[in-house]
Amino acid sequence: MGSQHRNPCRYVLIAGDEYDLPAIRRLLGGLPEDTYGQVFVEILTERVQESLPAPERVAVTWLVRSRRASRIPLLPFADRGEPLAAALAGWATEWLAGADEQSAEHPLMWIGVAESAHVAAVQDLLLGPVYDQVRSLDDALDDRFG
Repeated sequence: MGSQHRNPCRYVLIAGDEYDLPAIRRLLGGLPEDTYGQVFVEILTERVQESLPAPERVAVTWLVRSRRASRIPLLPFADRGEPLAAALAGWATEWLAGADEQSAEHPLMWIGVAESAHVAAVQDLLLGPVYDQVRSLDDALDDRFG
């Protein structure tokens, strides 16, 4: 008979930028193979892009800042955190729409780029009233691997 223990890392959202890559790599390395979810990594140029070891059902999306226009006038390309915030908002619209506390499986989230106002605004929405009890991915991995 299979284990009745619920895997704490089944559904994840991991988001950060090039400065968060060591943490993202560590988090991905600790995930069970049956985990599914999304990783967004914002980078300045393609030169920073690297291979990340992720479970098969965890998609990794690279967001290249220098290829995107900014919403801020006079900037030659997107401000740090702009592409990531847009990706997180889109993800939330698709994956969290209509979710409620009783029926939805809440994702375990780790969101970097803490100093970006763009990301902070979206993070506040993601971790709003419905998701105020969402445990962090770091906590779940600590529970699993001590």
